[in-house]
Amino acid sequence: MIDMDFVANLFLTFMFFSFCGWLFECSISLFRDHELVNRGFYNGPYCPIYGSGAMLFILIMTFWTDRPLELFFFGGLAACALEYLTSFLMEKIYKARWWDYSNWPFNINGRVCLYGFLTFGTFSALMPFMKKGIDWLIALIPGNHHITLAAILAIIFIIDFIYSNHVIAKFNRTLRNIQKQLNANFPINVLNRGKRRVLYLKLGKNKVRLLTWQQRRLLNAFPTFRSKYDKALKAVTAKRKERIDNFQKNRFKPITDQELARAKAKAKREGKKYIDGRKSNKY
Repeated sequence: MIDMDFVANLFLTFMFFSFCGWLFECSISLFRDHELVNRGFYNGPYCPIYGSGAMLFILIMTFWTDRPLELFFFGGLAACALEYLTSFLMEKIYKARWWDYSNWPFNINGRVCLYGFLTFGTFSALMPFMKKGIDWLIALIPGNHHITLAAILAIIFIIDFIYSNHVIAKFNRTLRNIQKQLNANFPINVLNRGKRRVLYLKLGKNKVRLLTWQQRRLLNAFPTFRSKYDKALKAVTAKRKERIDNFQKNRFKPITDQELARAKAKAKREGKKYIDGRKSNKY
C-alpha cells in the first residue's frame, strides 16, 4: 500500500527546493545582468535539477552521514554527477547544449565546474537545517490538505513538462527547416505581418515565425544555448538582434511637429496606445 502522506511530503519537498533553485538562478541573473529573467527549462517558477539535487542530499544525509564536511564533499560530488548526466541527456534528447562552463576554471567538458561543486556542496552542508524548515512548513498545512496541494502541483508540473517539450520540438523543427534553406543558399528576409508587425523569415516561398515568446524566453534563460542546427540559430538570433537594434535606434528619433501630429492621429484612429510618438513593437 502506497503511503500517500509520505509521497506528498516528498513531492512538496522536491517542489520547494526546485522553487528555491529558481529563485537562486534568477537572483544571479538579476545581480550579474541587472535583468530579471525566468531561468529554467520550464515556464513555472521552479528548476527541477535543484529539487533532484536536494533529494540526493537528503538520501546522503539519511543513509550515510550528517556531518557538515562530509555532506559538503559527497553532496557536491553527487550534485555535479547529476548536473553532468542531465546536461548529457538533454543534449541527446533535445539536440542542444543548454549550458556551457567551458570558460569557467576547472570545468569538465563544459558541463560542470568547480563553482558548481562549491555551490552545491554548500547547499548540501546546510541541508539538515533546511530540511527541518521545510518539514515545519509542511506540518503547518492542516489535515490532508498537503496531499491535495501536492496533487495540484503535480498536475501543473506535468502540464508544464508536456508543453515545454512541445515548444522545444517545434523550435527544433523550425531550425531544421531554416538550416536546410540556408544550406541551399536561400537568403533570409524579414517580413512584417500586417498591423501586428510580427516578425517572419522568408525562406524561398515559405514563411517561418521568427522566435515565439516561449522560444525567446528559453534563449534568454540559457544565454550559452547551442543547437545541432547552430547555423540556423545564429542566423535567426542575428536577424532578431538587428531588428531590435534598429527599433531602439529609431524609437526616439526626433520627428517634426507634422509627423508627430500624423502619428498621434493615426494611433487614435486605430485605437492603439501612443508611446513617444511611435507604437511599441514586439519581437
